[in-house]
This record gives sequence, C-alpha cells and structure tokens, in this order.
Amino acid sequence: MRFPLHNAPLWAEALSDVGASIGFSALALEVARTGEALWVGFFAALGYLTLGPLLFLSPWVERQGLARALLELRLARGLLFLPLPFLPREAALLVFYAYPLMVLTDLAIVAWEGLLVRRGRDRLAERSGKLYAAWEVGGLVGVGLGPTLFALHPALPYLLAAGILLLAWALLRPALTGEKGEREEATRPEALGRSLRRLLAHAPLRPYLLLSLLFTLAHALTTALLGLLALRAGTPEALFGLVFALQSLGYTLGSYFAGRVPPALAFRLGPLGASLGGMGFLLPFPLLLAAPPLLGLGVALLSTHLRAVRGWLLPKEGLAPSLAAIRALLYGAGALGGLGAGVLGKGNPTLPLLLGTLGFLVLLPFALGPLHPRRLEALRQEEAE
Repeated sequence: MRFPLHNAPLWAEALSDVGASIGFSALALEVARTGEALWVGFFAALGYLTLGPLLFLSPWVERQGLARALLELRLARGLLFLPLPFLPREAALLVFYAYPLMVLTDLAIVAWEGLLVRRGRDRLAERSGKLYAAWEVGGLVGVGLGPTLFALHPALPYLLAAGILLLAWALLRPALTGEKGEREEATRPEALGRSLRRLLAHAPLRPYLLLSLLFTLAHALTTALLGLLALRAGTPEALFGLVFALQSLGYTLGSYFAGRVPPALAFRLGPLGASLGGMGFLLPFPLLLAAPPLLGLGVALLSTHLRAVRGWLLPKEGLAPSLAAIRALLYGAGALGGLGAGVLGKGNPTLPLLLGTLGFLVLLPFALGPLHPRRLEALRQEEAE
C-alpha cells in the first residue's frame, strides 16, 4: 500500500496547523482580554483535559478506519470554527466552545500516528518527524497571525481559520481516499478496557513507556517557567516572542532531520542538547538566545525517536486505543510536571529548570541498556518479522 505522507499531505497538514493556530491564538487572546483569571487558567489547562474523550472515542477512530476518521475529524474542526464570530463574547462560553476543537485536534493526532505505524514501521522516525515538523511550522506561522488579524476585525481570524482548515481538508482528502485497501482498514469495535490491558501487558513496550514518561516529566519541568526566566535574564519585552520562536525553530529542525540521525546518536546527543539548552536560560540576554533552539533540537530528537521505538513495539490490534492511552499517560506526566514547576518555582523559579535538565541527563545511562542501538535494532527486526 502506498504510504500517504508524501509532499501533498505534508503541505496540507502544515496549512491545517496554520489555520488552527490562527483560530486558537485569537481565542486565547479573547479569553485573556476578559481579565477573568479563572477562565484564562482553565483555557490553558484544557489541552490536558482531553484525556477522557481521547480514551473513549479512540475505538471509534479504529472502527471507522484511520484514514476515514482522520478526514472526518479534520472536516469537523474546520466547520466548528465558522460559528465563533457569532457567539457571545463571554469567557466561559468561549472556553467551553474551544474544548471540542481541542478534542478533535488530539483525536486526529491519534489517527495520524496510527496511519504512520500501520503503513510503515520501518521509517517511523523519518516520517513522524516530518509530520511533526510540518505541524510546528504551521503553528509558528499561525500563532503570529491570529492576534494581528483579530486587531483588524474580531471575526477575521475565525473565518480565515475555517477557510484554511477546509482548504487543507480538500488537499488531504485525495491522498487518503484514493488508495486501494482503505475500506479494509476498518476494524470491529473493541472494548476500551481490553485495548488498555493489552497495551500495559505488552512487556517489550513497558521500559519505553517509562522512559517516555520520564522524558515528558523532564520536559514539562524544564519549560514550564521559561517565560519567567527569560524576563529575569533581561530579555526586552519586545523580543520576548523571539525566544519562543527560536525554540519552535529548534523543534522544527530537530523533528524534520531526526530520521537522518541514528538512534545511537539521538539518545546520546538529545539529552545533552536538551539539558544544555535548558541551562542556557540562566544566561543573561542576549547570550540566552542560543539556548531555545538547542533545547528544541534536543527535545525533538528525543521525542521523535522515542515515538518511533514505541511505534515498533505497539500491539497490531487496537492500534488507535493504544495510541490514545499512551497520549493520555504522557499528558498526565506533562500536567504533573507543569503543576510541580508552579509549586516548586514559587520560591525559586530556577529549581524546576534544574530538576528538568537533570531528568534529561538521567536518560543517558539507558543508552547502555534498553536504548542501546543493538538492542533497538534487535527489537525492530523482531517486530518487522
């Protein structure tokens, strides 16, 4: 079966994330403008609250067939942006309306990751890296455009977001519906509990799940207070956005080129780069500008290769529920790290950063065991047979 991730889907996904980021950044601005701290904080935490729908709707994704479900999810997200200009500008209503948009976004990620695993486990690092790089580029462009368009007219970012999302859906559709065998991809529905038990009982996967959780916790601790640390280091407010643009550039480049970096190097250089990049935020401005892209590069290398290893080892049945369960576990670790950083950073905001960078370095010894290249190649060969 021909793999769907050639140039057209990549461009479609980059365009899709431009549209979604325009809409979400405008929504974040609108909620912030209300001055209601409760709802601003709730909006920031919404992403972690998609865990329940992810787990309970992932069997539907599997039952529909991954490609068909992906197209339906992308279409629904585009259409849901259309009513936004006509809703009352109440913080609570805008936050609750954003929730299904986030659920649709995360379910589509599950469908995409399932397609990548099902149609080519042998090149997962390269293919998933390019897909995530496309999303990162689209998000970077869209986040900058959303508030600007809102300043021109409050309805403009939402209508433009819907138009871009529907255009991206139209570009993606031929790549996913024109393949033979797609109808056979749909599977019988399976109980969520059975899929979760299969995932947790799959012994070869367990150490890599634990390493992924450690990585996610370290990343959350490291990055939760970076904005505060950047300002404390003397970064001018006018250049505050540049810090995170450079970090996104690192994520993009690291994801795109991860497939060209052997796992042996990725699991040695990634923790070092992420740790040094995080520590670089303790430098004064402008020296700290070298830190964000290095942090992004290290994190992208690690996350892409960990994602690939998990993909090699995933049970072939109940793929979408398994991926949703992994995403839920990682979100839980991220939420714990973010909350922990907020508590620990009250007295000293550098403490979470130091713990997070130490967490990256803790991954290094595992390069001698479960992350050793011979061990990884043996696992890949076993799963390919």
